[in-house]
Amino acid sequence: MAEPATGGASGGVPSWGPHNTVRVVDPSPVNWLSITWNTMEEANRVDHEGMGQPSLAAGWRWVDDETLELDVRRETVFQDGEKYDAQIFKLAFDKVQEWTNPHPPGAFLNFAQDTALTVVDDHTVRMRFPGGNSAALMKLRGMHIPSTRFWNEWGFIDPKTGTAEGHW
Repeated sequence: MAEPATGGASGGVPSWGPHNTVRVVDPSPVNWLSITWNTMEEANRVDHEGMGQPSLAAGWRWVDDETLELDVRRETVFQDGEKYDAQIFKLAFDKVQEWTNPHPPGAFLNFAQDTALTVVDDHTVRMRFPGGNSAALMKLRGMHIPSTRFWNEWGFIDPKTGTAEGHW
């Protein structure tokens, strides 16, 4: 983490500067967890009792054994000012589905390649898991949802290798 600057208008009180930059000090290949969990949100979280709780998904329901519908949180804005909606959720899903193994802890967090996500409206997405997926909500806990700017300016792809595997 960056050291806070002191002095200036704050009168000696530490301040983090204009960009509140996250500086990576642990080059471990699994450090992506610390980075993403502190800079991005997921569809759902787990509370202190281990129960799933809404985050960027305001709620969810199983339509049938193969179809999960998520209500996308309304009136949410990323740090860069972009409004969060169902299209942003779909973009994050589509980007992650491009990779062979987007999750360094293991492929068990991956959605099957035949999983489909469709936008129903500005605040609803529908995921279809041919054959079902009892771990879908747990997997959504590991799907990070950044703004469009993140994907356009950085993304998870390492420019040297052309892949996201091992990049974080």
